[in-house]
Amino acid sequence: MKRIIFVLGILGSLIIFFGCQEESFAPEISQNDPITNSFAKQVPKLTGTTYCDFTLTPPTFWNGTITIEGKGVYGLTFISHDEAEPKNYSQAEHFVEDLIIYQLGTDWTNPENVYMVGQNAGVVTYANKLPEPVNFLSNGKIVEAYGPFEQYMGFNWHIKGVVTWATDGLPAAAIGTFQIN
Repeated sequence: MKRIIFVLGILGSLIIFFGCQEESFAPEISQNDPITNSFAKQVPKLTGTTYCDFTLTPPTFWNGTITIEGKGVYGLTFISHDEAEPKNYSQAEHFVEDLIIYQLGTDWTNPENVYMVGQNAGVVTYANKLPEPVNFLSNGKIVEAYGPFEQYMGFNWHIKGVVTWATDGLPAAAIGTFQIN
C-alpha cells in the first residue's frame, strides 16, 4: 500500500512539473478579438452632488436636483417605502427608497422624462442636539437606465450626506455626494 501511494505521488509530481505550463492554461488573445476589446471599453463612474428639499407630501418626501460631474444637472426624486414611525434623537433609522433621475424641469411621473431609476436602502443617525445636521448613508442599484445613461443599468449607487433642520423635528433639506459605479 505504501508503495502504491509513493508511485502515485511521484506520478502526480511529474504530471504537475512537466504537464502544467503557463501557456496551457491561457489561450493566446488577439487584440482584434471583439470580446477582449469590450473589456477594454469600461464605463466611467458617475460622481457629483445632490440637493433635495423635504416636502410634506408622501411618498415623495425628498425632491431636488442631482449634479452629475461632466453631464449636467437633473431632477431627483426619492420615493419612500417606509411605514415606520420616526425615531427619537440619538437613534438610527433605516429607510428604503426608490430614486428617480429625470430631465430637469419636467414631470418625473412621465416615463419619457426619466433617465435612471434605482432602489436603495440606508440609515440616518439622529443628532443628540438640535439643530445639528444628521448624517445619512445609502447604497443600492440602478434598475432602469435610458438615453445618455443606459450603460449604467445594473450599476451600484452610493450616497452620503447630511440632513439639515427647518424647525425642531422637521427636516429642511438633504445635501449629499453620490457615486454610481
